[in-house]
Amino acid sequence: MKVKRILKTAAVVFAALICIAGAVFYAYTLPVNVELDELNKEEAIVAGKYTFLFDTENGSFSVAKNDITIFADAVSAYKADKEIIKTSAYSKFDIAEEEIDSGKKITVSMFADSLNDLVQTFCFYDEKDYFTTQLSIQSDNGVQTNYIAPLLIENNKLQNSTYKWENALEIPSDNDQWAEFKVKKLYEKAESYEVGALFTSDNGSGFVLGSLNHDVWKSGVRFKGSFGKMQTAELYCGASDPKTGSQIHGTVSGKTVSSPLMFIGVYDNWKDGMNEFAEVNTEIQPKRASVSDSVPIGWNSWGSVQFDINYDTAVGISQYVKDNFQDTWQTDGENVYINLDSGWDFLSDEELKNFADYCHSNNQKAGAYWGPFVCWLNEEEMKENYIADTEYTYEDVRLKKSDGTYYGNEVDGCFPLDVTHPAVIKQAERIIGKIKAAGIDYVKLDFLVHGSFEGDFYDKSISTGIEAYNFGMKYVTDLIGDDVFVNLAMSPTFPYQYANGRRLACDSYYHIGETEYTLNSVTYGFWEQMLYEYTDPDHLVVWGKEADATEAEARSRITSGVISGTSFLTGDNFIKPSGNTDEAQARFMKMLANKDVIRVAKTGKIFTPVITDVKNRTANIFRLETDGKLYVAVLNYKDKNAAFDIDLDGKKYNTTELWSGNQQIAEGTLKVELGSNDAALYELTEINESY
Repeated sequence: MKVKRILKTAAVVFAALICIAGAVFYAYTLPVNVELDELNKEEAIVAGKYTFLFDTENGSFSVAKNDITIFADAVSAYKADKEIIKTSAYSKFDIAEEEIDSGKKITVSMFADSLNDLVQTFCFYDEKDYFTTQLSIQSDNGVQTNYIAPLLIENNKLQNSTYKWENALEIPSDNDQWAEFKVKKLYEKAESYEVGALFTSDNGSGFVLGSLNHDVWKSGVRFKGSFGKMQTAELYCGASDPKTGSQIHGTVSGKTVSSPLMFIGVYDNWKDGMNEFAEVNTEIQPKRASVSDSVPIGWNSWGSVQFDINYDTAVGISQYVKDNFQDTWQTDGENVYINLDSGWDFLSDEELKNFADYCHSNNQKAGAYWGPFVCWLNEEEMKENYIADTEYTYEDVRLKKSDGTYYGNEVDGCFPLDVTHPAVIKQAERIIGKIKAAGIDYVKLDFLVHGSFEGDFYDKSISTGIEAYNFGMKYVTDLIGDDVFVNLAMSPTFPYQYANGRRLACDSYYHIGETEYTLNSVTYGFWEQMLYEYTDPDHLVVWGKEADATEAEARSRITSGVISGTSFLTGDNFIKPSGNTDEAQARFMKMLANKDVIRVAKTGKIFTPVITDVKNRTANIFRLETDGKLYVAVLNYKDKNAAFDIDLDGKKYNTTELWSGNQQIAEGTLKVELGSNDAALYELTEINESY
């Protein structure tokens, strides 16, 4: 009996603890739903869709959209002498309003004894779902800092009962080392670069935060949550290198030091918010001017040939493309490229020029490759080898860290060079001069992330990695000229104005896992086509260097290329494939001479993902509406059959699957069944039965 009483008592205590924990959890996770009256609506400033209130009692600000508070009691912050100073430490505030074109500007000046003066601007626009802000630190004695946060939301003062954002989008700073986009839940920390978002799944609402300037600072967005609730959100500049995280951001100095202009927006559809963020970037800094009026379509040597490239193979591929694919690829005068990747420098200057001339005679354009900011020698070789036409060894121009020690080759196996050093500039003049003299029309630049590392630079007017990157990219692209297509491989996403195209992800060939990885960057990086004219899905290989690509994998890989933006560059060794030559040739024709499939690629438009489950790395369904047609791509990344129901918004369509040519009528739902690792691409024409 005594044991029963003890067990009964324990059960009661346990139940009570559960109730208490539940009550605490419920109270803790209650959404912030601050009404405008609580924000003292009489003192608030209404500007466009937003209402803004600055609290002069505690140096914080609150923002509502359409009478729904988005966040309350946010502060701004900066670092001074290793200490984080928040605007809540200030005691005097002057607030000024002025009308600007299609909106209103609010300027808050902040003062405190023994602290630098601060000026923060907020610009709201009448018809826009976003506003901008910028924080400046001022002192006649000079300012030095490597961290400014124009927006810091703490203490669960984010979110409300209307906007229930349950996901944080983590965006990589670059595409090196197989970086990818990730979706974090609210109990996880998320660290995003240049832009980040909170969002509901698929077409739900979103909170988008990002940087609109990329000339001095690396910027970031940090989210931190717990118990299903977002606790903090931080929009800041001064992010450290993700690849060399031990190297803190360089220090920016001056009598006035400003953050980038920052973008903050709340959207009914988070995808619209990401697209508008990218679009506003290009309004401030236009993208590189077009040098091609069509999708780059053609061939790149790294897909299979790699270091076996030679003059005979290069011109042989050119002729094979001319004989087999050009009628399909060039139906409307599109530019067809034959591009040499790493290893082209095994060709002599004469061979390179003859190769370009041969391509031109075939009504094709010729491409070459270079990694301008890295060295592939080992440490001893760097000490022994001089940069041509200079008095400097490669060791002399190796990038130093802020403490004066050299970087190693831990990132990608190559050593970063100091892009500001005159010998590195001299080398660029020599190599690009060789490329230009040959008549090359397309240059792929690689391993550019190394040019953005923080460091101790030869040019002492440059103190941050992004300043150095801008410096290097400007002189490299100025040397290349405005008439050559520039495509970036491993590179930061921002800044973007130096290239016509950029690879969405890291190296991919044909395995279904590589296709899934590449399309992760379409699933969550679809907005990048606002920054670059053509986003690049990398090598579209259908047979493979070892002849081990399955037909299903090949179809999936080409489908991924069709929907990605797109630089549609194939990568097989057409003239000397491994394995059964007849089977290889049949595969090449089946995959690369399908006029209907290639026609969709030529739209040059990236497809929009249909995200049905954020736990998945990559969406299975992608859509594009253009020229009165609806296109739907469906991919199955699994090693077993899969079925998909595609929502057609209650409409009725004639459908054609472009790989097979199969036709059917679908109403309300398009039902798709796929084998393992396979893909389908549909063209749908709406049936309008109204009279």
